[in-house]
Amino acid sequence: MKNMVVEVQPRTQLGKNESRRLRHAGLIPGIVYGAGRDAVPFTVDPRKLLDIVHSDSGVNTIFELNLGGPEPRAHVMIREYQVDPVKGRLIHADLVRIQMDEELEVDVPVQVTGEAAGVKLDGGILDHVTREVRVACLPGDIPEHITIDVAPLKIGDAIRVADLPKSDRYRVLTEPDVTLVVVAPPAKEEAAAVVPEVAAAAPAEPEVIKKGKAAAETAEGGEAEEEGEGRKKDAKKPEGKK
Repeated sequence: MKNMVVEVQPRTQLGKNESRRLRHAGLIPGIVYGAGRDAVPFTVDPRKLLDIVHSDSGVNTIFELNLGGPEPRAHVMIREYQVDPVKGRLIHADLVRIQMDEELEVDVPVQVTGEAAGVKLDGGILDHVTREVRVACLPGDIPEHITIDVAPLKIGDAIRVADLPKSDRYRVLTEPDVTLVVVAPPAKEEAAAVVPEVAAAAPAEPEVIKKGKAAAETAEGGEAEEEGEGRKKDAKKPEGKK
C-alpha cells in the first residue's frame, strides 16, 4: 500500500451544491494540505480511499497523491474522513502531505496475542482497556500495530505502556502508567458478592410499610379519641349557660 498512487483531479467549484453534485456522480470532495504548501481541493473516487482505510495499516498508510498539473506527486496520509451516518458511504476526506525525512506522531493499534492463564485456568475475563498508543517516528517506520503477549497473565495482572518492549524505530508517547490489558476476576464471583446485600436489604421495604401503617392507625386513633372527648365535653356543658 505504501507504493500506491491515487489519481485525483483539482477542484475549482466549491460549496455544498457542488459537493452534492459530485456525490451523485460517484465522486467525493477532498482537500490536501501541509508541508508548507497551499491547500488544494480535489475530487476522487471514494473506493480508492476506502481500500486504504480498510488496509492493515489503515489511516497510517502513506501513499502518493497525483494531482496532475503543476502540483508534483506528494506523499500523503489520510488525516480525517467523513462517512454518511445512514448509508455508511465515504463523503469527504482530508489528506496531509508528509515529509519522509521528518518525524511525525501517529496512533498505532495494540494487538493481543495468546490466552491469559487467568482466563484459561481460572475463568477470568481479559479486559482490553486501551487499544491504541501514540508513537513518534519517521514516516517509513510507522508500525502497523504493536503486539503484546498476555499468556503469562493471572487474575489481577495487567500490562501497562511501561511494559511495552523498546524499539529503535519509534518512541511511545502515551503515559507509561496507562493500562493496556488487565485480567479481571470471573463474573460469578462479583454476582455472588452482590446477593447478600440484596438479601439484607429486602426486609427493609415491608418494615417501612408496616411502620407507616402503624403510624397512620395511631394517628386515626388519636383523632377518634379527640372527637370522642370533644363530644363528651359538649355533653357535660349545661344548657342555657355561656
